Amino acid sequence: MSTANWTIRQATAEDLPAIVSLNDMAFGQTDEGRIVESLEYEGDNLLSLVAEQDGNIVGHVQFFPIECLFASTPAQFAGLGPMSVSPELQKSGIGSELIREGLAQLKTAGFQRVFVLGHKEYYPRFGFSVDETAGFGSPWGGPYFMAIVLNSGGPAFGELQYPEAFAG
Repeated sequence: MSTANWTIRQATAEDLPAIVSLNDMAFGQTDEGRIVESLEYEGDNLLSLVAEQDGNIVGHVQFFPIECLFASTPAQFAGLGPMSVSPELQKSGIGSELIREGLAQLKTAGFQRVFVLGHKEYYPRFGFSVDETAGFGSPWGGPYFMAIVLNSGGPAFGELQYPEAFAG
């Protein structure tokens, strides 16, 4: 997929060092880069997309599987994050396009919900809502923990279990 002067594509294993570096730079710390690296090494990388401009990775979005414990029906849930864009290109639409493309791919793959812990004014523009997390136990809560329903079905409640990469 090509937008403006960048291209969105699936990340490859060879992209991992550049993705980690981008996350470290975008967030000003190493926590998010460590999460991306752990998800890859632990086999919990569900979907990883990059935005590329002039041969450089300038944006990244990560999706990972979330298990729903104690649910009465099977769940196909995912989490979104981290999402990063080069500081000089933030607010250019790269992050929005990465999120839209990722959500479209997960919807096509049959995922029922995607959860995110993120900015309470940013993520609702994609359809994320705090209301969609009602009934789900999670280590997070409040106005920064949101979800979007992509497809019908799946449990309406349960305990969410995140990959080990988020344990610390």
